[in-house]
Amino acid sequence: MLDLSLDTNLLDPDLIPNNLGPPHQLFDAWRETDPIHWNPPSESYDPPSPNASLRKGFYVLTRHADVREVSLDQDRFSSHDGGPIIWDFEGEQLARQQAGLMGMRPRDHMAMKALVAPPFGAKELSSFYPEVQQVAKEIVDSVAHLSKCEFAFDVASKLPVYTFCKLLGVPDDMRERVFTLGNLIADTEKRDRSEDEDYAGFELMRIGNDLAREKLTNPDNSAMSRLVHGEVEGRKLDEASIGMFFVTLSIAGHETTRNTATHFLRLMREHPDQYDLLRSDLDKYLPNAIEEVLRHSPPVIKFRRTVTRDTEVSGHQFRKGDKIYLSYPAANHDPAVFDDPHKFDITRPNARKHLAFGVGPHFCMGAGLARYQLRALLTQWLTRFPDFTIDGEMEMLPSIWFNAVIKMPISFTPEIA
Repeated sequence: MLDLSLDTNLLDPDLIPNNLGPPHQLFDAWRETDPIHWNPPSESYDPPSPNASLRKGFYVLTRHADVREVSLDQDRFSSHDGGPIIWDFEGEQLARQQAGLMGMRPRDHMAMKALVAPPFGAKELSSFYPEVQQVAKEIVDSVAHLSKCEFAFDVASKLPVYTFCKLLGVPDDMRERVFTLGNLIADTEKRDRSEDEDYAGFELMRIGNDLAREKLTNPDNSAMSRLVHGEVEGRKLDEASIGMFFVTLSIAGHETTRNTATHFLRLMREHPDQYDLLRSDLDKYLPNAIEEVLRHSPPVIKFRRTVTRDTEVSGHQFRKGDKIYLSYPAANHDPAVFDDPHKFDITRPNARKHLAFGVGPHFCMGAGLARYQLRALLTQWLTRFPDFTIDGEMEMLPSIWFNAVIKMPISFTPEIA
């Protein structure tokens, strides 16, 4: 773990990889003495897009109660004004962020969720679970004859994309293309990206819009068909909103399921006592173990809110236009909520109070699906390859947005055909 000073800037994309995770010693110190911490802009930070900047500094919230309060109040703390992510966009780029589900005005956002949420609800998902289980089995089958693989992309990243394609009605022969593009945009902060990778988001938007036009002509029961035939506040959705919805789901699936599954295996090998307990009764312990991994190592580091009027939180005075950084790792390790918060404990009774999926109006719509995907994939893996070991150096994404593992080679005893 790095020895960090209290003026460490969170805009250093190497902070997470060099620290092998979120800088909790820094968050702990801020929470104790400066819980609403001012983080200035960084002149050395290189945004992932030529149209992005970080000219404005922001306030970092490190307490669970403060992150929760701001997340619940879209009236005072907007995900529309300035957009939902920490970069500062203007003009067309800002409009594109505001067209997405996470950046819409509250009224449009609620109407949009009412339109697109049913396929992600418990009732409809229950009929979809057999397909999730089958796809999870097929993915694990694809490496079962090997003795080693790169888990993050050979295994963990495939299930959310394949499931997402099934839900939205993407033809099976397109899913590998969507998988490739989704990986590129999910890891948009990689510094060695190619020119083609810079356009991955635009290509996904194009695919989403092409699919929408096809469903408009040939409706079915897919989520995309419901989207294009439905209305939000009496209006059909425009191409920008549909395209951004498609892109948002592609990113969300990668970052929750891929990284949580990878962190899960990492944490089990780092805490063999917890792994032994898990293996003693997988059905009993796996659901809460997934919640504890989400709490301990949330895949998404932050989202943004913009203050809409002069107001205060926990005695701190905010001015209209101030930018707020919601720190999910810090909130999830707040000792006011979680006893011995840095301990990894799969029996933690309140692990599910984590904020890894957000809270309030922008609580992750796909949380239920993500949880089931993780159960399906991890049950397959842990049942068939309980002796897995991490066999090589783990690589993390240089990022100010994601706690993302992009390489984790593992070894295991292969299955004999």
